[in-house]
Amino acid sequence: MNSLEGEFIRFKDRVKDTFTRLFEHIKTSFSRISEIESRIWLEKDSPGLWDLLKEVKEIKQRVKDETKKTREGLLLELKDFRKKVRKDYSDKSEELRQYVEDKLSGLRDFLDDCFDEAGDRMNEFLNKAEDVEEKIRSRIRGLKEEKVSLMTLKIPGGEVRIPDIGKLIESSLSKAWSGMPSMVVSSVRLPKADLELIDALVEAGIFRSRNEGIAFFAHKGIEASRDWLNKVREKIEEIKRLQEEAKKEMEKIFGE
Repeated sequence: MNSLEGEFIRFKDRVKDTFTRLFEHIKTSFSRISEIESRIWLEKDSPGLWDLLKEVKEIKQRVKDETKKTREGLLLELKDFRKKVRKDYSDKSEELRQYVEDKLSGLRDFLDDCFDEAGDRMNEFLNKAEDVEEKIRSRIRGLKEEKVSLMTLKIPGGEVRIPDIGKLIESSLSKAWSGMPSMVVSSVRLPKADLELIDALVEAGIFRSRNEGIAFFAHKGIEASRDWLNKVREKIEEIKRLQEEAKKEMEKIFGE
């Protein structure tokens, strides 16, 4: 019995040591990500920022790989350990074999608890890394907007000068909604997948910033909905006309 207890204690100690190394790796990686975050606004050019972004991605991948390796290794080690213990006690009494099974079940619960803690630490690290990635991309976009005042935008079907996008939107809005300002600033919420697609186009150099990508697709959407927008405009104008008529009638009634 003492030999059995010793085997379980030694296995738990190995598990603890393995997770200690993993947690230390995650902690060190988290600290490095924080150091990179503090350097973002000190960088004055895009190449330096791209290097930081690359490093963040590499650190993130290493942590993922190490976590996966740890999980797979411990599960395999547990499988071998269970096989060995069951074999060693296969010829023992039913009571002792049941005791062994209970100990193995407890060992798996212990391992699952460790995995849960590792998952929590992993998620905290990934959230930090992804936040820093977005800050770096935002800084890159900001530098591009500061340095590039005029450029040719290559899009499917031809080339458009950057200022022309604003003219396209201005023209589109002014035709569809007479009397409205030619240019407005508005915050919009986009599905994450759509935003990731626009970011990919920005990184590929198709658009200079998120705003330009959103503006371009907004214009395309309006152009594709021209007939529908004209009908909506007519309905709105009809509603306004009826409201004005009702207002005049009310004024007559109360005036009398």
